[in-house]
Amino acid sequence: MASALETEDKSPSAERASAAQPESAYAAPREPHHGSGDESRPSPRLPLRWRGSWRARWRWRTAALVTLILLVAGAAGLASTITSRGASSEPPHRGHAGLNQKLAAEAAARRQAVKWILQQVSRAELVSCDSRVCAGLANSGFPAANLLTLGPTSSNLLGSALVVATADVRAQFGSQLASVYAPAVIASFGSGDARIEIRLVYPGGAKAYRAHQEAALRARKAADAQLLTNTNVQLSAKARAQLLSGKIDPRLPPLIVLMAAERALRIVDFSSQSPGGGPASLLRWVDLAAAGRTAHIPRPEYVRWMRAFIDAQRAQYHPAWAEQVTLPDGPTVLRIGYGAPSPLR
Repeated sequence: MASALETEDKSPSAERASAAQPESAYAAPREPHHGSGDESRPSPRLPLRWRGSWRARWRWRTAALVTLILLVAGAAGLASTITSRGASSEPPHRGHAGLNQKLAAEAAARRQAVKWILQQVSRAELVSCDSRVCAGLANSGFPAANLLTLGPTSSNLLGSALVVATADVRAQFGSQLASVYAPAVIASFGSGDARIEIRLVYPGGAKAYRAHQEAALRARKAADAQLLTNTNVQLSAKARAQLLSGKIDPRLPPLIVLMAAERALRIVDFSSQSPGGGPASLLRWVDLAAAGRTAHIPRPEYVRWMRAFIDAQRAQYHPAWAEQVTLPDGPTVLRIGYGAPSPLR
């Protein structure tokens, strides 16, 4: 009986002692007792604390492995992208060089066009141009009131005498630029996308312009031929051929006839400065020298007389300039010229 009581008293205390002294979380599992008939009993389970720590380690290692895989895959993709881009495009410095060359070509053509307009175009004409060309002209003295700046919403060029056709203007108006608004080129500068054309605006479009141009050419030839019979007008061989071509600005022959009625003169040649121009680029200058009885008049006196005569003319016949010019082959002449554009007749 005492033995039984001891057993009963010991069991609760033993359990309390066991609970008070838990096994270490990292203690190895006990081996089964061999030979005691307990071989069929499974090994004790891992303690809960040990199992939780193991799971945390496993989750941390799994996350680290996934992160490493993603980093490797991302690096491989980036390397592939860089490689493919490098293989399919030019090195950066070449791209910048090409862009700089394009911008330089556009700026050069723009400067040439602005300079030509300032020197050759009448200040009374209305010129349509993009913002950069118009700004260059206005800043250099062309009347701002006679500049029509083209913007993205501009849809009509009629009313202007000339349009400066840059790449932006050509893109904006497309085929209508030549077929509807400005069928003739009187000067051009640059090449490729940087090309700038000075175009003559003509109401009625390209078809009407061609018909008028053909009729005007016949009328100019007929009018110019009359100078060949004027005894107060001497012509060099070059000037004679130019008169017969019909390419003389129709404002020059009437002025020459008026001058020859007072004093004899000699026409050395006709000329103009219209690089890249087409049939609409007529010869707007005449180079004059004294002839006959006036050949003995001192040059300063002869020049003063010509300038006084020119200044007395009505606006219809009044030239844009008159200046002394020394020609490449030697002689000094009085050059009289009209501004662009030339009337067809």
